[in-house]
Amino acid sequence: MNSERSNSNVFNGILLGSLVGFAFAFGGYLLLRGDQREFGWVMFLLVPFVSGFAVAAVVRRPDRILACCITGGVLTLSILVVTGLEGIVCAFMAAPLIAAGMALGAFIGYHVRGKFIDRSGGPGSTTTVILLLCPFLIAAADRVERPFRSVQQRETFTSEVMVSGTPEQAWSFLERMDHLDGAKPFLLSVGLPLPQKCELDKAAVGGKRVCYFHNGLINQEVTEWQRPNHMGLRITGSTLPGRHWLSFIEASYELSSVGNQTRVVRHTTIGTRLYPRWYWRPLERWGVTSEHEYVLSNLERWTKEARSEIQAPNPETGNAKF
Repeated sequence: MNSERSNSNVFNGILLGSLVGFAFAFGGYLLLRGDQREFGWVMFLLVPFVSGFAVAAVVRRPDRILACCITGGVLTLSILVVTGLEGIVCAFMAAPLIAAGMALGAFIGYHVRGKFIDRSGGPGSTTTVILLLCPFLIAAADRVERPFRSVQQRETFTSEVMVSGTPEQAWSFLERMDHLDGAKPFLLSVGLPLPQKCELDKAAVGGKRVCYFHNGLINQEVTEWQRPNHMGLRITGSTLPGRHWLSFIEASYELSSVGNQTRVVRHTTIGTRLYPRWYWRPLERWGVTSEHEYVLSNLERWTKEARSEIQAPNPETGNAKF
């Protein structure tokens, strides 16, 4: 009987702690979300910190605090993904930062409870007051941070590849990408927009280029056209879902001859309002260069196949098709 009661108390304690952790994590997200155009320290560190602190305020043992934090964190991210409030890639990228904030909050909360709350005249009342003050702390911190994170940061990421043939041959494939396929980088496999094809209405400055993805499209305008060495593009619109905190600004291709090959360099400039920058910049680079990798791998394959066809012997003469 005592064993059953003890197990029941453990379960109830973990359930309560998990619900408290979820309530502060998910509630804090909804409190700060707004139009989802800017996320910063308050969202990624303070909200998880408060969630972990709240768990430690209602759960005593460290192992149970850990279990509650994990359960509450996983439940929060799962609901955000399932409801479409966030994509799986965004949740995956943010998870380490959220976990760090929650762990720090739980650690501090555990010691605050042991040294102050439990020794106060009314531990229950003290805990309640602290928990009630947490949403006001989040709202106040958000108001202070808002002017700083509203500034859009520009980042330019670059990838390059060596392909077969001349710049003119590579250019002809870049001009109109009829069909993109092949092996997908990890992030494209788990939800990042997958490029499918690009169409161009006029091969000159002012031409309109549309790139289609599996879940939307990006409209571009040609700003530079120096065939076959440089193509500049300005992003004029996008229907890709989510990611309002990130926008594509411009892109370009640079082609140069290197022996009997062509070096192709792709630049993409984005505008972002994700903070802290030291954390998000490498992840944004990973995402953008994954898109580059997919497109450039197609270009590499197309030029290789074209060169093989040119060098294949003519069945009538036995000579290569030069």
